[in-house]
Amino acid sequence: MFLIRFNHIITLGLVLLVLASCTSARWTVEEKAAVDQTDYRVLEQESFLVPSGKISPENPVLKLDVYSKNKYEYTQRVLMQRNIQDYRLRAGFVTLGLGGAAMSFYLANSNALTSMSSTKSWALNAAGALFIASGFLNMKPVGNPRPTGEERYLRSTGTTTVVDTVDTDQNSSALASIVVRHNEKVVFSKEQRTFSGKLEIPLGNELEELELAGPDPGIIDIEVTFKDSSYNYSYPVEQVLQPYARITSKLTELRNSPNENPDNVLADLVRGSRLKIKSSDNEDWYQVLYGISENYIPKEDAELIWRSTGFVQDSDVVTLPRVPFGNIDVESNIPILRGPTPNAIALIVTNENYSGKFEERNYAHRDGRLMEAYLKNALGYNPQNIYSITDIKSSSDLYRQLSEIRFAANDSTELFVYLSGYGNVNVQADEPKLELLGVAEDGQQNPAISLTKLYEQIATLSSNKTVVLADIDFSSTMGSNQFSGNQSQRIIEANTTPLSTDMQASVLMGTRLNYPSSLYVSSGEEDKKHYIFPYFFAKALQQRRTNISAIYQYLERNVSYTARRLYDRPQDPLLLGNTSIDLISQ
Repeated sequence: MFLIRFNHIITLGLVLLVLASCTSARWTVEEKAAVDQTDYRVLEQESFLVPSGKISPENPVLKLDVYSKNKYEYTQRVLMQRNIQDYRLRAGFVTLGLGGAAMSFYLANSNALTSMSSTKSWALNAAGALFIASGFLNMKPVGNPRPTGEERYLRSTGTTTVVDTVDTDQNSSALASIVVRHNEKVVFSKEQRTFSGKLEIPLGNELEELELAGPDPGIIDIEVTFKDSSYNYSYPVEQVLQPYARITSKLTELRNSPNENPDNVLADLVRGSRLKIKSSDNEDWYQVLYGISENYIPKEDAELIWRSTGFVQDSDVVTLPRVPFGNIDVESNIPILRGPTPNAIALIVTNENYSGKFEERNYAHRDGRLMEAYLKNALGYNPQNIYSITDIKSSSDLYRQLSEIRFAANDSTELFVYLSGYGNVNVQADEPKLELLGVAEDGQQNPAISLTKLYEQIATLSSNKTVVLADIDFSSTMGSNQFSGNQSQRIIEANTTPLSTDMQASVLMGTRLNYPSSLYVSSGEEDKKHYIFPYFFAKALQQRRTNISAIYQYLERNVSYTARRLYDRPQDPLLLGNTSIDLISQ
């Protein structure tokens, strides 16, 4: 009977050994000096500015983020954490427990011990039960404890100080004072009272108004006062603004390659046009952006300025199309005013390609071609009798041409002379002397041809009628030597005496000394491709005005009006000599 019970105990123990396991939860000390985030006090609080992002011409804004630096005192406590642990029975302890229990039960319930009292029997049974309990209660942990996420703070163990710096997006009510300087000169200053986590200082449009020019635009300094602290930042202007080329000559040619070639001209650019510079490495040319293409303009015809890329105007670039000769109103429909005149001789002198301190006189050669077209088609001049000189390099070139004319002229010759270029008033002489300036060779001084001597040479040529048109711009060399209207006329008369006193000659000046000879070009759609004076002279012939006095009256009305309308300045022609000459009379 006992053996059956013993087998049952062993079998039950083995089954429990295999199946028995349990799970328990307990609190353990995680940290003895843990920071209690809920128990603190603020010791110190400070706001400050930190630059963010990068300033560039595409984004010319200084951005300052508002950061908050806070100092806290936290309480440290014992941190308890609740964990769950899985357990399994230990085979050795269960076996020993069952073995001890079996022995105790055997001795208590068998006759092995002859003198067994009931008390001892109960004691042995109790011992067997303890053996079984000890075998099953001494369990083995399985795996790692699993935290439940439950924590609790116990007693305080001390305090700790923590400094925390954060980017804040809260509205700040503190005053921010901003001062921006360029080369120590205040550009603008302002105060900003409210901003949400970020202070933004736009720089592009404000610096735009300085109209900075030149390769070295300087430095901008920014001073910001915020929360009793001062912040200073410095940036080169080229980090904020973009280099542009502003056309300074009356016209310049936009080319698709950095060389002078009649086949690479895309358009003519009007003075004041502004194009973004892509590169200025070439010694003589700016590489500029025109639309999305990269093109070139000569450096001598432009100045480098600094602008914001966000500042755009419709008139930034004004181009004039390349119009072939014959497509302008005065270049076509030329009237035939008389038949062939074999005894008529003309000299056309045009100076266009000036350089250095003199800007190019665009379309001067086209004016000469216009004069030649009217002489041939309207007045019947033989093309072989029209002498043309362009860009005079020395006075000998001109006098050599006059010598050829002298041999061809006679008393019945009709002589027409057209002069175009810059002039100079030589005030070093006893009386101011007028000079026609030729085009200088590279690095040389512009040759100066005395107009008095030139007029003397023309006056000595055999002819029965001489007409001189002089579209000469003296204003570029005047400097501080300004003359009143009467003084200007007296100086011109004195230098024109060899012809103005000749009853067979007339001299028609395109402008007075103080005012330039201007192109008939505006920033709008007006582009006549000629200077105002020769344009209206041709217009007068187109309208069949041939008497020099009638032509002069027409020029007085139209040249001065057009110059004032386009440029807000006068250009008054002047007629000297015989005022009754008719261009078509024999």
